Amino acid sequence: MAHLLEVKNLVTTFRSDGKEFNAIEGVSLHLDRGEIVGIVGESGSGKSVTMLSCLQLIASPGRVAGGEVLLEGVEGNLLDHDSESETMRQVRGGRISIIFQEPMTSLNPVLTVGYQIQENLLLHNPGLSPEEARRRTVEAMKMVNIPDAESRYNYYPQQFSGGMRQRIMIAMAMAPKPDILIADEATTALDVTTQAQLLEMIRTIAKETNTAVIMITHNLGLVARYAERIYVMYGGHIVETSGCKEIFHDTQHPYTRALLRAIPRLDDPKDRILIPIDGLPPVPSQRPEYCPFYPRCEYHCERCTSHTDYSLKEVKPGHYSACCLTGQELADKEAELRGRSYKEAPERASSEELCLDVADVRKYFPVYKGLFRKKVGEVKAIEDICFTLRQGETLGVVGESGCGKTTLARCIMRMYEPDEGKIVFRGTDVAHLKDRELKPFRPKVSMIFQDPFSSLDPRQNAGSIVGESLLIHKLVKDSGEYEQRVDELFRKVGMDPALKDRVAHEFSGGQRQRIGIARALSSNPSLIICDEPISALDVSIQAQIINLLEDIQAELGISYIFIAHDLAVVKHISDRILVMYLGRVMEIAPCDELYEKPLHPYTQALLSAIPVADPLIEENREVVTVQGEVPSILKRPSGCPFHNRCPKCTDRCKTETPALHDAGNGHLVACHLC
Repeated sequence: MAHLLEVKNLVTTFRSDGKEFNAIEGVSLHLDRGEIVGIVGESGSGKSVTMLSCLQLIASPGRVAGGEVLLEGVEGNLLDHDSESETMRQVRGGRISIIFQEPMTSLNPVLTVGYQIQENLLLHNPGLSPEEARRRTVEAMKMVNIPDAESRYNYYPQQFSGGMRQRIMIAMAMAPKPDILIADEATTALDVTTQAQLLEMIRTIAKETNTAVIMITHNLGLVARYAERIYVMYGGHIVETSGCKEIFHDTQHPYTRALLRAIPRLDDPKDRILIPIDGLPPVPSQRPEYCPFYPRCEYHCERCTSHTDYSLKEVKPGHYSACCLTGQELADKEAELRGRSYKEAPERASSEELCLDVADVRKYFPVYKGLFRKKVGEVKAIEDICFTLRQGETLGVVGESGCGKTTLARCIMRMYEPDEGKIVFRGTDVAHLKDRELKPFRPKVSMIFQDPFSSLDPRQNAGSIVGESLLIHKLVKDSGEYEQRVDELFRKVGMDPALKDRVAHEFSGGQRQRIGIARALSSNPSLIICDEPISALDVSIQAQIINLLEDIQAELGISYIFIAHDLAVVKHISDRILVMYLGRVMEIAPCDELYEKPLHPYTQALLSAIPVADPLIEENREVVTVQGEVPSILKRPSGCPFHNRCPKCTDRCKTETPALHDAGNGHLVACHLC
């Protein structure tokens, strides 16, 4: 039986320095109607380039150099048609649609969303009347659960939240009723609850309309929950493919095994050590003739370098792997590796000394309008925030975008002065100190930022970035001590001091984040605020950075406030967790207590939204969904801020704001029902 889409031996080349090299080499895959297929792998493995090649969207100096792309209903090889031909224009968007990662850059800010959806619809259905086109556009908006679709037809993209903008992108992609929907990291930039809503919606639409879906992602939890088959890519090749359960429970390729060992899981024991994949993926122009994973593979042997045929071979019915080792050889090597002593979880000295005591902190921002900048209201960014942090402890802070996590961090850093409340740092209330009085406090609190590239000065070399605070705070006596301290900081974060003369763009993402960590350590801080420090990194690099942060904490006794969306990561690194929603604390509890017995309905929904990288667990797991979008802080609901999305809401919840109270075992919760 013919497949809906079949790709055979696809080859895509790029030209650099006068030489041509293969970025995609011999990729073959297929897709059937109504099927959800996942393509996973690290950045640079060729996932997106493969799909763009199928649609002839590779721009110069790249080109599709060979292979076949066969689509049901289109005669012959799609690659034989000119990229600007009528056939390809009808295929792109009409038969195969793509949802991209960042909706704001994919939508035109000067056109209404209704016009943009309708434009795509009319392009592939030119015979539609304006009335029929508008009706189908509104239908597409309703299909993706845009509230008040008729009235919001004339809204602009900037009038929607991030989750709603991505819904608009899905509506635009689905309006022409395509046969295939490609979701290229479509939910990576979104909150976990919004991500869960959108992916459930995509799955429902796919099954109702018999649309096939290709999920391109590096999140193995998402494919475990939603995909039926998986293709694992590395170095421009597919290295393993099979059904979802077989990939996770009968893994045949060392790269897939390495990916699974590197990711934290929601059901992991607290002391599990993440095993990162050493090294970096190969640069396509320097890829070896033999297996591209060889330099990073724990299972490799001499035969791997002489074996140049690393195409997929069937190892079990329906299960294909590109590894030259037999199943028995892999099992023997696995037994040998299990006997090897891996790094153990670092032991941390417990301390009852308080590093930070935050009490009743509030921060409002005025809203001005009109020519004379008249104050018309206030944004209540955070209200009544209370928590403590012991020395050497890690507090995880989680919540959806806009809940006030970063505002809280900036208040603790004293980048903002809170309107009310106390921030007692090592016995001194710093909440309302003047700039001159804050001078001794500044070096004692550091921050690690989300994007390691934009947080580093592109004009400074790495050494001067790391050593800058040594000079500002006068922590070294002379240039000799300065150089010695910078070298020491580089070694502490696992980098060669010889690299300190390089600038930011000469480093990989993981190396840049290590430089950011070294900079944060340079002033000998007692507290480091980690603001989404790993969300921009690949899973293997994430594991390296998490392990590094844990080692540094065990050695130096530093306290962390770890802000993140990924609750699996937060669980792995944190001692206690604080859950925020619309500027308020919903729940605080020790890590294991919170995950085993979440009390607040919002916390339950957050935990349920995080997929576990195991399809058997996901199959039997009860999912608690949250309906609707996070309200605007300008229009915060009365009473409990979560009541308009809570499935357990009572009349009391709508009028009375719950206070944070002790539910036992150090578990604090702000809910009338607990």
